[in-house]
Amino acid sequence: MKRKDIRFLNLLSLRGPNLWTYRPVLEAWVDIGELEECPSNTIPGFVERLCAWLPTLSEHRCSYGEPGGFVRRLEEGTWPAHILEHVTLELQNLAGMPGGFGRARETGARGVYKVAVQAWQEDVTRACLHAARDLVMAAIEDTPFDLAATHARLREIAVKHLPGPHTACILDAATHKQCGIPAIRLSADNLIQFGYGASQRRIWAAQSDRTSAIAQGIARDPGLSAGLLKSCGLPVVDPDRDKPELDERRQYRLLVLGGVLVAAARMGVDGGAADVTEQVHPATATAACLAVRVIGLDIAGVDVLADDIARPLAAQGGAIAGVYEAPALVPHLHPASGEPRPVGRAIVDHLFPNGDTGRIPVVGITGSSGTTEVAHWVTEFLRLSGEFTGLACGDGLFLDGRKAESGDCGTWQRATQVLMNRAVEAAVLENSAEVILGQGLAYDRCQVGVVTGIEPGRHYGAYYIEKPEQVFRVFRSQVDVVLPGGVAVLHAADPMVVEMAPLCDGEVIFFAIDADLTVIAAHRAQGGRAVFVRGDQLVLATAADESPLLSLAEIPFLTGDPANNRLGIVLAAVSAAWALGIALHVIRTGAETFSDDPAPSLDITAPFVPITHTA
Repeated sequence: MKRKDIRFLNLLSLRGPNLWTYRPVLEAWVDIGELEECPSNTIPGFVERLCAWLPTLSEHRCSYGEPGGFVRRLEEGTWPAHILEHVTLELQNLAGMPGGFGRARETGARGVYKVAVQAWQEDVTRACLHAARDLVMAAIEDTPFDLAATHARLREIAVKHLPGPHTACILDAATHKQCGIPAIRLSADNLIQFGYGASQRRIWAAQSDRTSAIAQGIARDPGLSAGLLKSCGLPVVDPDRDKPELDERRQYRLLVLGGVLVAAARMGVDGGAADVTEQVHPATATAACLAVRVIGLDIAGVDVLADDIARPLAAQGGAIAGVYEAPALVPHLHPASGEPRPVGRAIVDHLFPNGDTGRIPVVGITGSSGTTEVAHWVTEFLRLSGEFTGLACGDGLFLDGRKAESGDCGTWQRATQVLMNRAVEAAVLENSAEVILGQGLAYDRCQVGVVTGIEPGRHYGAYYIEKPEQVFRVFRSQVDVVLPGGVAVLHAADPMVVEMAPLCDGEVIFFAIDADLTVIAAHRAQGGRAVFVRGDQLVLATAADESPLLSLAEIPFLTGDPANNRLGIVLAAVSAAWALGIALHVIRTGAETFSDDPAPSLDITAPFVPITHTA
């Protein structure tokens, strides 16, 4: 029996950069069955029904780069998988998750497609994808579809799972390309980590990780906070005698970051706000900042009662009505009148001053073979240079040279654990083709990206990977995420890897056993760096100079390997260490002492032994 239906064969959550895009996506493997013979222009009334339900599809610019492009494709004829992509994106827009990336691509199997849709929040995208399937099938079969109920349900899911407005504005500002700060959502609500490892900061709504429990307790006790403010000479509303909400004076809401007033709004009786930041009298701003310091907060909202914010409080009988550890940002973001204030960006700049991005050195390593060994080598170089290094690779999770977990830890989840660890000063993360295809990278960008070499045939079969160009797209993901100030370390003897060099936003270091490769000569002629073997010496080379690091005989790791199968591992690792700026004497020492003996394990189950003091 012929089947005209859309079925999901698999759903993959790619939670980081992947072969589709830099952002997380939900990838659906879709079987459209006999609908492969039914492009949109062959189904009577289909385009009209679909556009009647979703008129905003007319704004999609697909194929032609202009509004109406997608509707034109519908009229000319396109297939259900492509339509599913666009309908999912539009349902996300209606749910309150606008914008985003989408693609639909054929696989080698008849009627089977991969549909990838950007997933700002996975639960919302999943719900929109399933709803899109039902909507498209209803349009194909000319059956009723309750769009209003679907919209309400999707909106409810979005409200439940998306960050609140305070968190969202800070998150958007931090991850915008102007700041480039990585973010990890730590909980289902509004706890967000910005940056990685030891350089991270955290926020919870508009509270920062510098909000102490004592300051929070004071702010939540109106009597105590009023008494402290009064003792410092600040005019305050007496919470035991006055009721600020009944006061006839106008109420103002001020936002203070790190001792600086950054925004102010006049609050209307109807809840509407008017921006008055430029009108605040300097004496009133000083009083608000002092109040925040007295309470001990890092980020705070200050409510002020006054007739005119442009006059000093003392001159008009004004007073501070409260200091809050979780300030409301919406009055400053969306005032009913006046200029919106970029308070999200202001908070980000406060958390990460002077252009800091909260990053630690991250080394990502991929390739068809040798990646686990390279990861251990690079970790040893970092450890010898004094960095507390986290390593997630194919044979375990390691912290500062000690094994914390056995088994294959070269996964998105274990790599994320490393990046969340506040003790970690540098991270080395192995990424197999399977991880890139099925999970995505755990980091948004890296300082160093290593590609050891590619054997396309080893990757055929899974994930509908069947061609060399598909394999290339998988492994280029590691090069795509190298920071502009970072380095891609590439195998110069592998033509497929060499093709990735122009894709790197940063520098490229080539490595190979053969010093006389044309690729290396051309790279050096253009001012590039390379690592290779000259005679019996391991050499670091720049455009004009060759600096022997040490002889191959001095590297114990190569002993008993007459075919030099291990030499490529050493060259890749030394290149990565050089890219990281590790001192040459440290690299030399690491090469002379590296051992592939199992690392000692961290025993987290050992009984506690108290320290005893003797006289």
